[in-house]
Amino acid sequence: MSLSSQTRQLIDTSDYATRNQVIKNLESRYSSLNSKIRDTYNGKMKREMEAIYEASQNHFLESIKHKKFIFNSEFNTYLDSLGLQIQTKYPTLKNSNLIFFLSKDPIPNAFCLGDHTFVVNLGLFTIFDNEHEFLSVLTHEVAHQLLEHGKKSIENKAVTNINYLDRKSSTVRSLSKEQYNRGLKSFSILKSLLYEQGEVKRKHETEADSLGYLIYKSLDSHKMDYIHSLDKLVLMDSVPSIEVSKSIYKTVFDLPSLPFDEAWFKSESFDNYNYDFYTEKITKDSISSHPETVDRIQHLKSIFPELNEDSEAETASSTFLNLQKLAIQSKVENLFYLNEYGLSVYLILYRLQHDIDVDYCKAWLGINFKALYEAKKNYQLNRYLDRVVPKEQSESYQQFLNFMWNLKLSELKEISEYYALD
Repeated sequence: MSLSSQTRQLIDTSDYATRNQVIKNLESRYSSLNSKIRDTYNGKMKREMEAIYEASQNHFLESIKHKKFIFNSEFNTYLDSLGLQIQTKYPTLKNSNLIFFLSKDPIPNAFCLGDHTFVVNLGLFTIFDNEHEFLSVLTHEVAHQLLEHGKKSIENKAVTNINYLDRKSSTVRSLSKEQYNRGLKSFSILKSLLYEQGEVKRKHETEADSLGYLIYKSLDSHKMDYIHSLDKLVLMDSVPSIEVSKSIYKTVFDLPSLPFDEAWFKSESFDNYNYDFYTEKITKDSISSHPETVDRIQHLKSIFPELNEDSEAETASSTFLNLQKLAIQSKVENLFYLNEYGLSVYLILYRLQHDIDVDYCKAWLGINFKALYEAKKNYQLNRYLDRVVPKEQSESYQQFLNFMWNLKLSELKEISEYYALD
C-alpha cells in the first residue's frame, strides 16, 4: 500500500527560511505592540498586561514553529485577497494591514488575536456553500478588532488577576481570615466572575455581529448569506458528530492474524455515576461567550430590516469549491499532525464505511495506530484518545472510544503493522 501515491496532505509551500521570516515579522510586530503597552499602563496593571500578551504571543510563535499552521500558496493567496478586499472597501480599515493565518484545526472557527492578526481554521472551509458565507465570518472577526474586544478582554483578565488572584489582593486577604466555609465563599466569587465575564463576551459577540454586517455589506456581498453563515455555524461540524456503524469495525479489524473479538465492544458501566452533581454550580449557558444563534439572528434582523428577506445562498466560485475540496480531503492527516490520533481514526472509519478514498484511509489507519501503540506503550494514550464521557458524547463515538480503550498493546501493534504493509 503506497502512501506517497495516496497523500491528500496540503503542500506547505514555505521552506524553513520563509517560515522563519514570518516569525521574525511577527516578533517585530509584537515588539511594537508591547512598547505601546508599556507606555499605556502603569504598575501592576502594566506587569499583568505584559505577561498576558507575552504568553499569548509565545504560544502563537511556538505553534508556527511546530507547524500547526499551513503556508500553502493557494489558500494564503485566497485569504490575502479577501483581506485586501475588506481593507479597500471599508474606509475605517484603510491601511490596516490585516494578516490571516491558516490553522490545520478541523473545527470550523476563526478568531482575532487583537493586533490585526487573525487565525482561520481549515475547518471553516468545509461547512459553507460559498465565499460570501465564509467572508461573513472574517468580517465578524475584523469587527472584533475595530471594537478592540481583544484588548478589553485582556484588560478585564488583568484586573481579575490583580483584584482576585493576587495573594496581596483584598479578596484573598479577606478569604484567608475566614475560619468556616472558605471554599464555598471562594466558589461564590469564582461563579460571579465567570457569569460577569460570560455576559461581557456575549455582548462582544452581538456587537461584532452588527459591525461585522456593516463591513460585510460594504463588500457588496449577498446580504442573506450573512444570516446563512450563522445558521451553519450553530451546527459546528466536528468529527465526533458523525455516525460510525458497528459493522465497519468487523470489516476493518478482522485480520488474518488477529480475528475480530466482540469483547472489544465491551463498555464500562456508568449506572452509578451522578450526572447531576455539578449542575447547580456553574451552568454552561451562564458562562457561554456565544449567545444562542437564534437570538443573534433575531437581533440582526431587528436592526437591519433587509435581513428579514428569504433567499437562497449564492453559487460558489470554482476557486472556493477547490479549496473546500482540499480542506475536506486533508482532514484525516491534519488531525494526525495535530496529535488527534483518536479523532483521525474515527474519521477514517467513517470514510471507509462510505468507501471514500479506501487505500488512502487504510494507509493512514496504519500510521495512526502506530502512533497510538507508541502512546500506550509509554502510558500516554489519554493524551491522544478521549475518555468516555456519558451524556456528552454520541452513542457512536462512545462505542468507538470503548473499542479503542479495550485494545491491548499487542493488538494495537498488530493492527498498525497490518495496515502499514505495502
